[in-house]
Amino acid sequence: MSNLFWYICLAIIGVGITAYTIYTKKHIYKVSTLMVFYLFAAGTTWIGEFIVLGLFNSYAYKTGLFTNPWAENLLGHLILNTTLYPAIAIVMVAYKLRYAGVILVTALFLLTEYLFVTMGLYEHHWWKYYMTATAIVIFLLVSRYWFARMNQKPYGLTRALTFYFAALLIIHTPAPILLLLGKQHYEIGIIDSWAGDFYLSSIIIIFFYHLAESFLLVLFACVFNKWYWKVIPFILPLVVQSIFTKMNILVLDDQWKLVYTLLIYEIFIAIFILLEKYTLKPDLNNRYII
Repeated sequence: MSNLFWYICLAIIGVGITAYTIYTKKHIYKVSTLMVFYLFAAGTTWIGEFIVLGLFNSYAYKTGLFTNPWAENLLGHLILNTTLYPAIAIVMVAYKLRYAGVILVTALFLLTEYLFVTMGLYEHHWWKYYMTATAIVIFLLVSRYWFARMNQKPYGLTRALTFYFAALLIIHTPAPILLLLGKQHYEIGIIDSWAGDFYLSSIIIIFFYHLAESFLLVLFACVFNKWYWKVIPFILPLVVQSIFTKMNILVLDDQWKLVYTLLIYEIFIAIFILLEKYTLKPDLNNRYII
């Protein structure tokens, strides 16, 4: 069986666990709240892995689909950090796992990691097993704390930060997919020279940009509570991506058109705007209005 098969199996397990947990706990928590938390949890893992893998090359995924190691890393990251990690966060908060549960989940992750290393599906560089254990424990404890805070104070800074990580996940998702499909990439000379890899430099450029764009998206969609502010997030990518194209920072490949990229941007921004409008609604008496 191909390496990718095992990654897909983990993804299916993650999605299945999430779906089952949300279904069985829908009488306790709003489905929309659990879904927003899922996006928040996935967004935090994306930032964490961007640092430890993207910037410090701590380990390597071996999906077997690409010859380029950073394309492999990108695909492995997309599969696992969008499914498995947020799934355990959902389990943690929905079933209110205590320390025994945290230890069990951590042990299962370590066992999975060991099997993947043994089977040649995953490779450590400077990363160690105890680092995985530490990261999982911290991730679960932070998830428990933040979910409780989300439910107690779904307004102000708590709501804004929750939607920031969700926004990052939503608006960044198309970029690595289009990169892996060979439709577009980003390049800046100094970053290309430092990274030394086509895929890595492209993701570094667009990820840092999306960190900033997510902040502006949350600012105009969540904080500035007037309809006309919500128009700005739709205008921003039209301007910035067009400038990137003119400056040859955004390079279109395989007969891909800028209009396709812009259309995808607008769709994903609209998804976020609707998500923010109808989920995690605060008490109007407590929500600040600008």
